[in-house]
Amino acid sequence: MYGEPILLASESSRRASILESIRIPFIKVLPSIDETIFDNLDPAERVVALAATKAKHGKALWSEKNRSKKVVISSSAKKPLDKNALDQKSNAEPRYVLGADTLVAFKISGRWITLGKPANELEAFEMLSMEAGKRQTVFSGLCLLDMVSDRCYPALSISEVQFAPMTPEEVSWYLSFGEWRGAAGAYRIQEIGSCFIEEIRGSSSGVMGLPIHELYGILHASGYLDS
Repeated sequence: MYGEPILLASESSRRASILESIRIPFIKVLPSIDETIFDNLDPAERVVALAATKAKHGKALWSEKNRSKKVVISSSAKKPLDKNALDQKSNAEPRYVLGADTLVAFKISGRWITLGKPANELEAFEMLSMEAGKRQTVFSGLCLLDMVSDRCYPALSISEVQFAPMTPEEVSWYLSFGEWRGAAGAYRIQEIGSCFIEEIRGSSSGVMGLPIHELYGILHASGYLDS
């Protein structure tokens, strides 16, 4: 079932962990893009557009062969492959690159208010204070880019998360764990953040940043699972 390693165009440790958990081998590339370039789009369009941009940048990084600074090979993701398969596939050129993007949003007076990754702890405090006691929508977009045909296989996951009320002291306590760093909405549901999550409607892996059901769909549609 497992093909050659895919390129994961993401710095997210959560996405890497999800790929490892479903035994998809990957090589991590670290794209650097301006994530504000699609701020004029609604959240659903924005996350898919950003995912596609990350995938394309990941392709460019791989083409440059800049492995010393931009590429990190994930050995743990390759554990499910037997040694012979690993030896053969690790020498093969990856054909697919996966880009992903996630954001949190509230709809207020018919307009979406979006929350990305906080720049600092103060911004994280403000985000969590806004989220406390409210229901939010989490958008996760994917793009699996076939680097041979240059075709993008897009996918979108939309979930709802109900936050429990939080006092300022609870917000500060949660921030002390540092989970806000690099996390859309300043929290992680799979760790200490779950203390304050009352309900999730939709994809828990999508809220974490990489919806497994949608990922499987595009891996299948692209032919990757047949490789």
